[in-house]
Amino acid sequence: MTALATQTYTVLGLASDVDDTDLFIAAVLLGPVTDQIEPLSTSEEHFTRWAEEIDAPDPDTAAALAYERCGITVPRPRPGETAGDYMQRVLKDSGIASYEDGHASAGCFWIVVVTPGGGEIWINGLDEQENLLHYPAAAHCGWLVCSYPEPGDTSIFSVLHEGGSTDLAADTADALKAIRAELEAQAATRPT
Repeated sequence: MTALATQTYTVLGLASDVDDTDLFIAAVLLGPVTDQIEPLSTSEEHFTRWAEEIDAPDPDTAAALAYERCGITVPRPRPGETAGDYMQRVLKDSGIASYEDGHASAGCFWIVVVTPGGGEIWINGLDEQENLLHYPAAAHCGWLVCSYPEPGDTSIFSVLHEGGSTDLAADTADALKAIRAELEAQAATRPT
């Protein structure tokens, strides 16, 4: 597999002045064009215009890197995106492969991440959304993230993250940290 060549992209958007936790990306342009951007004479309340040149293999990666440079670990959910779709997008953008699984007859669904040790990490909603994935972002009650070391054996597990936040983006960022830590720990202890 050959690596994609990087190109320079200019990412344009608005950064929140209120809590520095949001970047709203308006466009990702091919090429270094920040010197051609003219600031407007009017300003947006609680926002600062933001533009930065980023080297990346594609526009989506440039946008993801822009969020990281602003200290934002995950982008906000898109309008109409379910919590489960959002989590899978965040995992994919972070380079973590996942798939959806569950027992439709029981109404239980979860996202699966296969671990380097051969086990699985399962992710699903909590409280009113227990064992669910495809509910509106505004109805989020928290993620439950569990690690199962033996595939098919659900009797042995450890809880990696049990979120209590109704802020889907913040809870997803915390869940992602726990998932990354588990994957890194298993990769470090895996025999070579």
